[in-house]
Amino acid sequence: MKPNGAQKMDLVAVASISAGHPFRGRIDPTEGVETAVVQMRDTSPSGVDWASCVRTEMAGRREPDWLHPGNILFPARGNVSQAVLVNESIGSLQAVAAPHFFLLRVSRPDVLPAYLAWWLNQEPAQRHLEQNAQSSTLVRNIARPVLEATPVLLPPLPRQEQIVGLANAMQREEDLLRRLRQTSQQMMTGLARDLLAG
Repeated sequence: MKPNGAQKMDLVAVASISAGHPFRGRIDPTEGVETAVVQMRDTSPSGVDWASCVRTEMAGRREPDWLHPGNILFPARGNVSQAVLVNESIGSLQAVAAPHFFLLRVSRPDVLPAYLAWWLNQEPAQRHLEQNAQSSTLVRNIARPVLEATPVLLPPLPRQEQIVGLANAMQREEDLLRRLRQTSQQMMTGLARDLLAG
């Protein structure tokens, strides 16, 4: 235990890790179906864009591993390994993760899912993944044992809540700045068009 009361352990000690839904072949949109599939392009640091997810038919006899608030999606491949928290915005939507995600579910009551997602995106965890990933020339792969062995520093719950609150405030600020930049850009484009029209 650290002086600040934090415990250090491997990720597998605080969360179960499974693969995304095993689709065979391409994930094609199906008209009139409500089941959503989260793919890499649907995620960002602020969460999942549910509206952009493909809606498709779920084949197979096995009951799909539906996503719930508090689940964490972690990409198994790609050059950006950012954990994404499934939050309350999922509502009553039935959704699954595409096969190139790992699905993490917190297994201890003293771990906030939002804190764990935040920790996985910080430098110590990212460095572990970077050093242990298998890289081809084009894309980086993270094997399940590598993810399971990711070191997690776990402070007491009140401290986790403080960190999550701060991270959320920073994310809101980031989103606001991005919207402001978009608005400014639109104003400049409009000004240029007005000048051109004379």
